[in-house]
Amino acid sequence: MMDSVLYLVGVRKDTGEYEKDADSCQLCKKMIINAGIKQVIIREDNDRYKIVDVADWIENDELLEGKTTY
Repeated sequence: MMDSVLYLVGVRKDTGEYEKDADSCQLCKKMIINAGIKQVIIREDNDRYKIVDVADWIENDELLEGKTTY
């Protein structure tokens, strides 16, 4: 999976709508980093996407700042 791109879509089960501001939890981020994935493209709604460079997660590790999610 080295240098691959992961596409992430969050859909709410109760409404079927896209989850706004979806993101990976810290455990998923670590697995994505360890898999060698280069980018994560997150679908925010019907026509908006956020492109995340995984290298940014490595440079700015939230765990080192004491931030935890999920």
